[in-house]
Amino acid sequence: MQEHPRFDATELAGEAETTLERVARLVEIGAIRPAADGTFDRGDVIRARVVSAFEAEGFSLDQMETALREHAIDLRSTPLFYPDPSPRTGRTYGEFVATLGDRGELVGSILGAMGLTAPAPESPTRGMEEALLATLVKGWSTVDEEYTLRAARIFGDAARRAAEGWVALFAEAISEPVESTYSTLEEVVPRLLEPAAILSPLSPKLLSWLLERHLERTMNDLNIGRIERRLEQRGLIPARSEHPPAVAFVDVSGYTRLTVDRGDEYGARTSVRLGELADAVVRRRGGRVVKLLGDGVLMLFEAPCVAVEAVVELTRSMVKAGLPAAHAGIHAGPVVERDGDVFGSTVNVASRIANHAPAGTILASQPVVLGCPEHEDRFEPLGSVAISGLVDPMMLCRWRPFAR
Repeated sequence: MQEHPRFDATELAGEAETTLERVARLVEIGAIRPAADGTFDRGDVIRARVVSAFEAEGFSLDQMETALREHAIDLRSTPLFYPDPSPRTGRTYGEFVATLGDRGELVGSILGAMGLTAPAPESPTRGMEEALLATLVKGWSTVDEEYTLRAARIFGDAARRAAEGWVALFAEAISEPVESTYSTLEEVVPRLLEPAAILSPLSPKLLSWLLERHLERTMNDLNIGRIERRLEQRGLIPARSEHPPAVAFVDVSGYTRLTVDRGDEYGARTSVRLGELADAVVRRRGGRVVKLLGDGVLMLFEAPCVAVEAVVELTRSMVKAGLPAAHAGIHAGPVVERDGDVFGSTVNVASRIANHAPAGTILASQPVVLGCPEHEDRFEPLGSVAISGLVDPMMLCRWRPFAR
């Protein structure tokens, strides 16, 4: 069995980035508790850091003392809810940055792109952060710094969303129902310990595993596409029919009114359910969900006809799921894909078309209809339509509802 390290007061102060005086104060108020020999465990490091985070938000040590005395908070189980920090390296942040040479100055910008604050030069570093940041800088060292920052931002945004969503879901599904049923910490804490002990260490492992799986699939898709293009160029396999990609916006009609009438909680559940249905459709039809937009979803497809079929299926799924009616806009043309998002006039036009569509209606531009000849009879021409936000009118068609 692995023996967990113990720290004296000076070592604890270093690990928790605080002072000996403050360690003594934390002991005095009962935030941390030394063993009989005066040493502390790694859980006390986490507790001290958590108290510091409270203080940074304006929650004083005197208030913490009152909260502990009145049993409004219990820090004993805190380590179950927070990740265990990696060991210190014995170097300062400034010393670590200096080891990276000219590109060391980029580390502060990398941390900012990740949504973190760069430490002060004299702050101690941890082993994992040094290793990961040094590898990140080295891995992107042959290209412009812009790509390093974009890479940092991709992972920062993804990790932040995963962490915020995971914690919010735990609160909604587990801690809030428990706290609304039981009134004292003695009743609440034991009911949170088991799920916390399971889920807290699971989250980083789950994120790592999922990233491996998605990287494998994405790299396979990239390599297959490149090989197919090379074989097509040599005439070794038939060329695919060329269709521009298609962008689709599917929005919940009357979303603002919906949240006013039924409350924000209902609106949030509607948005989550829409995202679930959209994910299920793109798995069956191809394409991908680019992002959720609160009252809608933005999707990208390789060809117009796939987009049309997916949007029709999604809007019907929404009705079956009891969601409000949707309105949708589809446009085809070149797009710029960058860092998991899509940009360009095709995206903007698709959004404008969706905004123009009445509730329960799917509108498609002429390029979409031309790219989907197998469903030509299901489109009703609307002629040249003036759309808010676009300079020139454009030809639109409406998908015939309930066509078979």
